[in-house]
Amino acid sequence: MAWSNMQPAGPDRGQPAAAPCRVAMLGLYPADPARSMGGVEAVVATLAQHLAALPGIEMHVLSGSPAVTQITQEQHGQVTVHRVPEKRLGRLFLLRTDWWWLRRALRAVAPAVVHAHGSGAYVDAALSSGLPAVVTVHGVVAQEARLAAQTGGLGTRLRWQFDRLYERYCLARARQIIVISPYLLREFPWLARRAHITAIENPVDAAFFDIKRAPATATILCPARIIARKGILDLIQAFAQLAGAYDQAELRLAGEMEAEPDYARRCRQAVATYGLGDRVQFLGSLPAVALPEELATCTVVALAAQQETAPVTIAEGMAAACPVVATAVGGVPDLIEHERTGLLSPAADADALAANLRRLLDDAAFRQRLGAAARAEAQPRFHPVAVALKTQALYNQVMPS
Repeated sequence: MAWSNMQPAGPDRGQPAAAPCRVAMLGLYPADPARSMGGVEAVVATLAQHLAALPGIEMHVLSGSPAVTQITQEQHGQVTVHRVPEKRLGRLFLLRTDWWWLRRALRAVAPAVVHAHGSGAYVDAALSSGLPAVVTVHGVVAQEARLAAQTGGLGTRLRWQFDRLYERYCLARARQIIVISPYLLREFPWLARRAHITAIENPVDAAFFDIKRAPATATILCPARIIARKGILDLIQAFAQLAGAYDQAELRLAGEMEAEPDYARRCRQAVATYGLGDRVQFLGSLPAVALPEELATCTVVALAAQQETAPVTIAEGMAAACPVVATAVGGVPDLIEHERTGLLSPAADADALAANLRRLLDDAAFRQRLGAAARAEAQPRFHPVAVALKTQALYNQVMPS
């Protein structure tokens, strides 16, 4: 099924207003929304808050937490968040959240519809509940397993292979699936034969659309975790090629460094080897309010990932009218149109990445054209109100009449 032939969900014009609907969303929800969030966390938090603001929706989120041993409840604006315990299963990521506790919390909430994000225990619990269920697929564990097999040890490879099989087991049972990128249909062509597919892209917080740009002369921002899959070493190498020609150039790496400490150490060593200690800043995980500030002042957003589905950081950069340079991997070319809304280069090609960065640093008018086109493209695709309305329309379709 081609993405261009799919009909995204939209409000049912002319139909009677739907009865109030209690929704249980299953997925990662930030423990502290004031801190910067990973992609799926940001999507769940943004979508839940904007769905809760729509008439007729009572919004609950069920999310795993290592800090609780019983189900707890907290209020985040109009969203009720239920924290459920996590299992201690080593690093089996997709089984980290306890399926039994999720089912117990679902029975207590008694929703009219369940919306699970991901492809692991959240999806398994939703599909086992017997309730009308929607699944949003965010990534391709099989591709991450492939990368892990190249760089990880035997234990890492076995863990990722288990997650790959569990991902397929869960998705094969889903009958209502939201795909955030046509890349997912290319990776899972069998989904369209088993389930009803709806195209709804990830939302971006409305604050990014309101950013007033005042870019610096040559500041490159990379809002990504410091892990191998994000290609940070390639970006550092590309920046090293530019640094001599641009005295004021600065690379700002905004992402947590704890997930792969050995890789983070290699990145710091590379910066020292290139003699760029005063030009490359490791900012760590930023407060949520800091990322819009970084996007307001950066010259270019750069992402050098080896594998991605639909990175929220690219959508945020587009919404902020930032010119984006990225690698043409996974679903990234479905987000960025080369030469119109951003620039693309092959993965693991520091020379090509440096060439694209140089083009933008040298041409302010080109940067402005790319940024303006990106924001115009982002508005109907990623604005949270638009995404919430499309999602609500799908809920209305799946609930029994």
